[in-house]
Amino acid sequence: MSTRTTEAENASPTPVPSNGRPAPPVNTKSKKSTRPSTTNDAAVVAQPDPATIRDQVTSQPIDDENWKRLRKKLQSHAQQSSAKGVFGKPAIGGTVYRWGVATASGSAIDPVRMAVSQLACDHKPMRRRSTRPLDLVSATTEMIAQLDHGDMSALSCHDAVIWAAAMPMLSQQLEPALWWELLGSLQRFRELVLQSHTPDSPAHLMVGAELGLTLAWRLADLPSCKRAQKSAIESLAQWCDHEEDAIPNTLANANVARLMLGSILRCQTLLKATTKKKFQKSWHAVGDQVATWVAALTTHHGTSAFSPLGRTEVKDDLGKTGLLEHAIAFDPETLRPATEAALGLGHTGGRLAWEVCLPESFLHNDAAKLAVMLPEWDVRRGRTHLHYAGEHNRLEIFAGRTQIVDGQVQTSIEINGTQQAAAGGWELVCEYTDDEVHYIEIEQDWTGDVVLQRQLMLIRSDRSLMLADGVLPKNRQAPDANSQKIRYSSRIPIASGVSPELEKETREVYLCAGQRAAIVMPLSASEWRIGPTTTKLSASEDDHLVWTAEGNGAMYVPLWFDLQRRRFKRKRTWRQLTVADERRPCRPHETAGFRVQVGSEQWLIYRSLGDRRCRTVLGKHLIADFFAAKFDPGEGVYDELVTVDDADETDDANEAAAS
Repeated sequence: MSTRTTEAENASPTPVPSNGRPAPPVNTKSKKSTRPSTTNDAAVVAQPDPATIRDQVTSQPIDDENWKRLRKKLQSHAQQSSAKGVFGKPAIGGTVYRWGVATASGSAIDPVRMAVSQLACDHKPMRRRSTRPLDLVSATTEMIAQLDHGDMSALSCHDAVIWAAAMPMLSQQLEPALWWELLGSLQRFRELVLQSHTPDSPAHLMVGAELGLTLAWRLADLPSCKRAQKSAIESLAQWCDHEEDAIPNTLANANVARLMLGSILRCQTLLKATTKKKFQKSWHAVGDQVATWVAALTTHHGTSAFSPLGRTEVKDDLGKTGLLEHAIAFDPETLRPATEAALGLGHTGGRLAWEVCLPESFLHNDAAKLAVMLPEWDVRRGRTHLHYAGEHNRLEIFAGRTQIVDGQVQTSIEINGTQQAAAGGWELVCEYTDDEVHYIEIEQDWTGDVVLQRQLMLIRSDRSLMLADGVLPKNRQAPDANSQKIRYSSRIPIASGVSPELEKETREVYLCAGQRAAIVMPLSASEWRIGPTTTKLSASEDDHLVWTAEGNGAMYVPLWFDLQRRRFKRKRTWRQLTVADERRPCRPHETAGFRVQVGSEQWLIYRSLGDRRCRTVLGKHLIADFFAAKFDPGEGVYDELVTVDDADETDDANEAAAS
């Protein structure tokens, strides 16, 4: 027989079993528990089925002296170390536990999370516009089932944290059996996460670290909860030390980034307020990186990229007690102007980033397959968000404050009349950024022995964006590589509130939101509608730009978005250029060249689709896979924007073949 006293005996003279049955007479020796050692020490018999908990709760005397004493201890500790005392003003109304929740859930805060977040900050639940009390017993039973089911999504992990923080207040609301059952489920859930998740996972931070710190803080009178503090600090250290993988895992779902940032901030505060451990500089740097990403993903409405919510739903992230304001503390000199510029509360006035200590305006995480392209941090300049983790790219394009594209870009390819399909995920080919341009190129393998390559090039000062697709054979030396017939189509989703307007005589499309916000020019199409063309740009009834093209062997189809309103009334034109190879005109499956002109401004685009050779376009001799420049016709010079040369890759392949 074990002589170890149980957790309940340490807290009060008589233990309260977790099975909901009346407590046996007091004994200085406890029976061996039939439950795993990771569960609540108060359990001295087998855990009942969660479905029977509600029926068994009534058998436990509510006025049990030992339960009263434990509740008194919990309340006394909660007053000495209150949520407001730890978190300050963000704890008022439970705001600190709702940071990022709406964005992660994709909807407004539901009544249960609202009530539990208030309980977690020592407030009684307040239900606005409703006189119907919240059924906490049912909500608790559902939470126990969720924990026992093992749902380890980021939102479920956060639910575990706020329910743990609410335990002192719940001891006043719930019957003892149900309260102990919830605690046991929280502890088992944490142990399961620690056993099954890698240190770089979001669950390791939110459950291993924050949940452990929260249990140790809120239930310090219970030994098993107090002991969780040490392993929680270790979990936080492990997560931060694995930043190379932890940050991509945080950004893999952009809508979870705010939730994760909130967890980091609370861990930092709990570490300072409830432990003797310092928040290390390296950990601080990790928080700074996540905070910078959150700021970059923030739109002028205060919402996050790729989120359908409005400003009202994310109000807990805004204002003096909001997530964004408190995240600035990681680097006030940089994050303050960046966040204010993103929200439209301030602007850079055309100054360079280094003059106002702004972060880089191009953020890309290859592992998370997430990119943010900003002409400037100033919201008036627009922005582009790209998430290429799935089969279809998720794309958002803003022309100033107006969002013009929002959703998945869906592409289809036919080869010789046979529909093809994506044969893998998107991978990064190359990226480039400087003061003039942001550029990213990705590709995806398809059946039919072809590859789909996609380029996004943002010309920062000119506020122009090129979105271009290329369909190329994987084996350019195959006998039929240049003869197979390709039919290409992409559907680009137009943002809500934006309507397309087709130009009557030419093929460009205006995107309008009250007034014209952007002009889209299909560069590979004939400019005039009356002429023949292999490329077409139209608008569908379900609010998509439909972009189609036909060709043989290989094709390149660029779209040019002019996002600068002051140019809309200027004369414009575009031309497909002749590209020469040793005085021989190149065929469409070999190369493509284009000139875009708006007023006096001109741009040159060149793309090679075949072998690496010296070619000439518009008087420019090139040996490159891709070239973009701004052309000054008066001086006859090119201001180079981007040059992509695959020489290194080709040389490496040749060396490998030779060896």
